[in-house]
Amino acid sequence: MQMKKNLCISLLLLTTVFLSALDFPSGQVSDAGNATISGANGYIVIPSAETAWSGRRTSITTGYSGIFTGTYAHVPYIQMGFASNLEMSLAVDISNEVDVLLGGKWRIARGQNSSLTFGVVGQLLNATTTTNLAAQLYLASTFNSSFIEWPSKTTLLIGYTFDGPLTSNIDFGMGYQMPFLPKALNRKIDFLIDFGNASYSASPSGGNAKSRGMLNMGLRLRPVQFLQAIYISVDLRLLDIFDAQGRAVSASVAISYLAQ
Repeated sequence: MQMKKNLCISLLLLTTVFLSALDFPSGQVSDAGNATISGANGYIVIPSAETAWSGRRTSITTGYSGIFTGTYAHVPYIQMGFASNLEMSLAVDISNEVDVLLGGKWRIARGQNSSLTFGVVGQLLNATTTTNLAAQLYLASTFNSSFIEWPSKTTLLIGYTFDGPLTSNIDFGMGYQMPFLPKALNRKIDFLIDFGNASYSASPSGGNAKSRGMLNMGLRLRPVQFLQAIYISVDLRLLDIFDAQGRAVSASVAISYLAQ
């Protein structure tokens, strides 16, 4: 009975993701130069269905995230976008242990204001000692909508994490990105919020989604051009706001190169 209940819930969530891929009225937010802690194009920990900013050309982004939880974790990453529908990312989460996160996305459908993407995050956990393997498969739908009364880039995610014995636990998350004080700040900064029952890896340095889920908020400086074809963006984040065990502060900077 419990298995049937979980299956029904999973089918409902999957249907919701597909329906959300339908076009909505256009919003006014940036989908360029955005990276999660693990280096995937997205919000804070939830990846977006939008692939890395590339258009018909290749883009390369190098970035660094710092996570402070009482101790400090370093998460450098590199992200590449190809032909507007493919993305690869590689991040190394360095704290008391070293985890390697290899991500990939394939955008399988694209509307005027929406995208549907299949993604995977392969994880080499505790890579320097006793190595453990984990992986997350997910389907994400991103579309333009409104958060309260603000235009928002919204994402729904459903997936599964392979980490130890198989269970019927389903990953679910949502993310929102919208202009922050658009009139005062001339739409240069976006407000980010995402939440769900999965973090950016199975063994994150900050943010513990396993017991009660996690809610994250942040601010993002939208990409600023400072040389021809080179852009910089900055994020400030609060992770797992409501739980003392996983609560953390994070900051990141990214430099993107768009091939001419």
